Amino acid sequence: MPRYKVLRSVAHNIGHSFTSLMNYADDDYVMGHILRFARQSGRDTLTIDFVAGTGTPRQLLRKPLSEVPARYTKFFWDLVHRHGSERSYVARASLTVRFDLSQERPARDAPQFLESPYTCHVRVTDKRGKEYVAEFKDWWFPERLEQAALPYVWNWLREQFQRNRVQKG
Repeated sequence: MPRYKVLRSVAHNIGHSFTSLMNYADDDYVMGHILRFARQSGRDTLTIDFVAGTGTPRQLLRKPLSEVPARYTKFFWDLVHRHGSERSYVARASLTVRFDLSQERPARDAPQFLESPYTCHVRVTDKRGKEYVAEFKDWWFPERLEQAALPYVWNWLREQFQRNRVQKG
């Protein structure tokens, strides 16, 4: 028999998965891409509506993230089923990730990158109106090198190469 109570676990598990190191796209973590796009666009909040299967704003869902809402919507409904509930029990369900773009600090384990705090909020409302909420807070940084940073990296590599050549020479 399908159950409502498991929707709390579904909310937790979908949020945990979204903010995990297993959520990777192309050359960075999904959270890193979102933060990079947020800094570029000034749009600090991504929302995925699992019932509608959509994500907004589009500025945060550029390549390689354009398929993330569809992928996570499919995963959400799979979790509902695997946890012992059913689609008809869910009236509304969404995941919202918001970065605080006003705060930046060097990342503890990678000080060359600047991280910002985020909150991931998942809300599932069943057809009776009961809400199941999960929230995650932490800091994240993009690991992808921007094109503007590439000349710096190449210059640094060239200097290291030349320094090594002179020392050996």
